[in-house]
Amino acid sequence: MSDIYDQATDQEMMDRDLAIKAARSQNQPMKFTSHCKYCEEHIDRGHFCNSECREDFEKMKKMKHLSGRK
Repeated sequence: MSDIYDQATDQEMMDRDLAIKAARSQNQPMKFTSHCKYCEEHIDRGHFCNSECREDFEKMKKMKHLSGRK
């Protein structure tokens, strides 16, 4: 039978593993889809059709992160 210290250690390990998994999934490079990541306009290369869309996408991403959404 495990005591409270073993349970705390198990919980800590599980929390750490989840945090590592979440951090790794956030650092994945964007894949080319032939559409702007913000306005979905067709593009031939890159991820955004212009700098305004890139800036707006970064603002949106930051606001989602701050609000706890993904």
